[in-house]
Amino acid sequence: MGGEGSMMHAIKSMKLNRSMLKKRKLKSKDDVYGTKNVTELYFKKSTQRDIARIRKKMFIQKEKEKRHMIYAVIATIIFFFILYLLLIP
Repeated sequence: MGGEGSMMHAIKSMKLNRSMLKKRKLKSKDDVYGTKNVTELYFKKSTQRDIARIRKKMFIQKEKEKRHMIYAVIATIIFFFILYLLLIP
C-alpha cells in the first residue's frame, strides 16, 4: 500500500518533537500560579465636592442619552410612516 513512508516520517517527526520538549515538573497550583503576593491598593478619598461634580456629569450624560433615544425613536417612526405611504397606494 502507498503512504507508509510518509506516515513513518510523520511518526518519527512527532517522536523527535516530543523528545525535544521540556518535561513538565509542575506538581501544585503554586508551581503554575506562583506564590500569593498580597497587593494592597490605596485609593484616593473623594470629597463631597468631587462626588457632587461626578453626579452632575452623570446626570447631564444621562439626559443627553435620553434625548438621543427620543430622536432615534421619532426618526424611526417617521421613516416607517413614509415607507408605509410609499408602498401602499
